[in-house]
Amino acid sequence: MPQASLLSYLTRPSAVSSSNTSPGEASSKQPLLKTIIPSPTTEKTSTLTSDLGILEKVQDQLSTNDRPTTIQHIPDAQIVHITKLHLPSIQRLTSTTLPVRYGDNFFQSTITDETAAQLSRVVLYSSEPIGWIRCCLEPCGPDYASQPQLKQIYIQALALLAPYRGLGLATILLDTIFDGSIARAPETVCIYAHVWEKNEDALEWYEKRGFKRVLLLQRYYRRLNPPGAWIVRKEMENK
Repeated sequence: MPQASLLSYLTRPSAVSSSNTSPGEASSKQPLLKTIIPSPTTEKTSTLTSDLGILEKVQDQLSTNDRPTTIQHIPDAQIVHITKLHLPSIQRLTSTTLPVRYGDNFFQSTITDETAAQLSRVVLYSSEPIGWIRCCLEPCGPDYASQPQLKQIYIQALALLAPYRGLGLATILLDTIFDGSIARAPETVCIYAHVWEKNEDALEWYEKRGFKRVLLLQRYYRRLNPPGAWIVRKEMENK
């Protein structure tokens, strides 16, 4: 089943009909791009420099312990592992931000599947979920057929409520995956996501974080025109 990645909430193409579509189909809501990625004309260089320093501090905390992490520039925000209590809110925010309809098992397995639990995080603001990331671990593709033990991480969902975008939270969520033990394991060689072929801003977002376009899949999104999706992939730096 095709899953949604950051591309899904960066831009919702107007060719889509509804947010309650089947997997792999996008919604007809208005574009959200400008609320996700800050425009160079709206953010000052000094703010960006400050944010980079904050991100580095958060990354250090995430890589050295597994406790809730407070985010300096948003004092009431934390990044934590997902629990059963978070699931209802996560389901609601996902249905309003991602143009893919997920079944209940997708959310439940986030806490019941050990690997999915390690590859998932939620951002809390005043103890309420405002965003999350979920990934899974897969065998590598044909390029690694001679090494079947090698794995890759697939970004299945990455969502953030609109009022909290542009604060670096999506980047911090992504970094929690990079800093985890699964991503650092010798057998994990890369991480990837799908991005709609016309979403140049989402592609640029990933490219700034070290991802590269590796393959264009035709007819991936059935209700988008054009329907293709780029696979964007990043090799793990510790390999």
